[in-house]
Amino acid sequence: MNANADREQMMESVALYALGVLPREEAALVAAFIANDDEARREYLDLRAAADSLAHTAEEPVDSVRSARMKERLMARVRSDAAAGSVARRRIGPAYPAWLWGTGLAAAAAIVFSVVTVAQDINVRGDLAAAQRRAALLQGQLAQNDRNARQDRRTLTDLLAPDAKRYDVAAGTVIVRRDRIYFAFSKLPPLPKGRVYQAWVAPKGSKSVAPSVTFTPNADGVAVVALPVDATRVGAVAVSVEPEGGSKAPTTTPTFVRPLT
Repeated sequence: MNANADREQMMESVALYALGVLPREEAALVAAFIANDDEARREYLDLRAAADSLAHTAEEPVDSVRSARMKERLMARVRSDAAAGSVARRRIGPAYPAWLWGTGLAAAAAIVFSVVTVAQDINVRGDLAAAQRRAALLQGQLAQNDRNARQDRRTLTDLLAPDAKRYDVAAGTVIVRRDRIYFAFSKLPPLPKGRVYQAWVAPKGSKSVAPSVTFTPNADGVAVVALPVDATRVGAVAVSVEPEGGSKAPTTTPTFVRPLT
């Protein structure tokens, strides 16, 4: 066996040592090898982390890349020993019974297969959980889009309905259909920075107004606004310019006040 083969065999033993399944006699020699070889030390520390993760699979993800590399090393050793028909004696250490070595390899292989299987299972379950979260998010978005689409269709139907009542106001129209009220503006003046338009509603038989939604038109001054009120209970509507966030009472002269009669 040449030096390269000897070294490769030792590197395979590093994986067994990381799992803690080497017989005591060889473990001491491998430990010395690790202590004096930078590559072996890096390999041991890396694979030791994969072995340790088996004990923490409930709390931490298993590194399947490291586990797979450990499995590769062990399986290479298993195939080598199987092809030889017996366990070759190590040049660097004393012999020990073949059944003990074979048992160590079998135990190591079982542990590594467990590590890899758990790693793959956790990775798959992690991917599945992430996919389920994405699916739930997408379903929520689709549901919201569907609600918005239904609202848009209903708004368009109400705006164009022949039985809708229309009231002309500055820069647009107030449209009332059944229990719903809309503002349809086509040319609202641009707003100063930090300002919004705010709708106000006055209940039937009342002279006071209650705050409703705030809104801003697009660059062309166009805005269609659905008021979240029961139109059958509203006696008048108004709009004023207010600070962002809205006001509890009008702070500027309303651009219009329109009774709904």
